[in-house]
Amino acid sequence: MRRERLGESEAKLVIESILFASNRPVDLRTLSRATGWRSKRELVRLVLELKREYDEQGRAFTVSELPGERFLMHLRNELLPIVRRYHRGSLLSPGTLRTLSFIAYHQPIEMSAVAAVRGSRAYVHVRELEELGLVEVEQKGRSKVLRTSQLFAMLLGVEGSTAKVKRAISSLIGRVGPPNSGDAPTGEPRDGPNSTPQPDASEEPKTDR
Repeated sequence: MRRERLGESEAKLVIESILFASNRPVDLRTLSRATGWRSKRELVRLVLELKREYDEQGRAFTVSELPGERFLMHLRNELLPIVRRYHRGSLLSPGTLRTLSFIAYHQPIEMSAVAAVRGSRAYVHVRELEELGLVEVEQKGRSKVLRTSQLFAMLLGVEGSTAKVKRAISSLIGRVGPPNSGDAPTGEPRDGPNSTPQPDASEEPKTDR
């Protein structure tokens, strides 16, 4: 059952709360269900008004619009170096970070090539990175071509060329290991003793859906 439409002020508060609480991009469908607003145009207007208010007030956070009618609230780029000094945690596992590094260095790159180097867990990593808005996946025939997203470049503070992204990610590689390395010593499966056989390079394994 669709929720009763909220008033504009309350709807904006709900949108702000959802964006603030989520560490992943939020799509318009989710915001529509939460507010009862059906018009995509009106929902986008509310989100952009919220972004403008944050920007005008000089808040620590801002809102970015991503492909696929999604929005993400995140820390401003200029504050990231300060925060990194005091917060060493990460939303991503070392394995996912290595996969992200590998994609950033070799983009555009097919999913099959990533899996050939990073192992079958790369499918899980890429799905997580896509959900976070850090990687974009383009279907070309039976192949999937991967690129890092505009959001990824923006969070690195290097909006622009792929070359800039590659240079900026070098510090990340220093913390998590070479981007083309597996997660286990040579001769052992990349994903541990219980890893599944590498899937057909042309499609994602059904077990990981």
